[in-house]
Amino acid sequence: MKRSKYQLQEINFDQWNELWGRIDHQNILQSWHYGEAKKASDKMEVIYFAVFFSDKPVSIIQVLLKKLPFQLKLARINRAPLVLGHSDNEQIAIDTIELIVKECNRRWWIMLQIAPELQSNNFIDSALFNLGLKKLKNPPWASALIDLQQDNDSLLSSLNGKWRNCLRKGWKIGVKTELSDFKNEHAVSALLSTYKSLQKEKSFIGLSSDLIRSMAMISHPFWNFNIFTSPSMKSEANQGILVSIQHGDTAIYLIGSSTSEGRKNQCNYVLLWEAIQYAKLSGCRYFDIGGLDETTPKGIAHFKKGLNASPYKLTGEWRGFFFPKIL
Repeated sequence: MKRSKYQLQEINFDQWNELWGRIDHQNILQSWHYGEAKKASDKMEVIYFAVFFSDKPVSIIQVLLKKLPFQLKLARINRAPLVLGHSDNEQIAIDTIELIVKECNRRWWIMLQIAPELQSNNFIDSALFNLGLKKLKNPPWASALIDLQQDNDSLLSSLNGKWRNCLRKGWKIGVKTELSDFKNEHAVSALLSTYKSLQKEKSFIGLSSDLIRSMAMISHPFWNFNIFTSPSMKSEANQGILVSIQHGDTAIYLIGSSTSEGRKNQCNYVLLWEAIQYAKLSGCRYFDIGGLDETTPKGIAHFKKGLNASPYKLTGEWRGFFFPKIL
């Protein structure tokens, strides 16, 4: 491809959704609806681009912007560009990022921080460095995918034996699950209360309450915020809660928590299995286990590894500083 034929264009909601549907394994951070949630919760500006080659779209990219004085802005790109089914997707992604770097100069975006949807290799690292970007020391995003196109027997048999036994134990005990009605304010408030307690107990920052609430209030065929609960067998409270979000052809495990009763009854296994089943029945092709790397706490890592999902790891965070083009 000749770079001179590339065109970067801002696109609207309908254009984005049409192209979004052509992406295989869509990630939540590039969803239009995640961008809208960030706009509502963090007061960020969001711009959506498509790159065209000979009038045909080849990639899409969402940019989050934080305003500074004197019309300056900071640009953030999470897990993009997304390439539309081309064999040379690495080169297209790099060329797309080069166009964004040029936009930084043109639009007075003085800093770009980007986590590309690319796996690390010498070509990628060298190309990003040559664009004026420096790799940060932050641990790169890593997770794993479950193929939901297989039948249930295959899904069940693919689980680690101990994981499968814990799931069956929960079924035998009689653990039940419920899916909260959409936009159930009580369910969202209960979720936020549980999540705040979890943040305090486990000493992590995680997601803001405003962002979680903003995401929960969105509904679209390409976005469903699902709250699964498991009622206690001893009281009117819940013994466990789990959140998954469907964002196109993929669902992601976002939040999970259980009480001592729930852990004894293996409700976390039953809840996650129900979330996987719901994603499959809803037409998703993949289920993302929601992050798994060297920083994942030991207990959570053990739980997620038992799913025997297919791992992937991205190149990590890159940052560049740019001077505005005045003339």
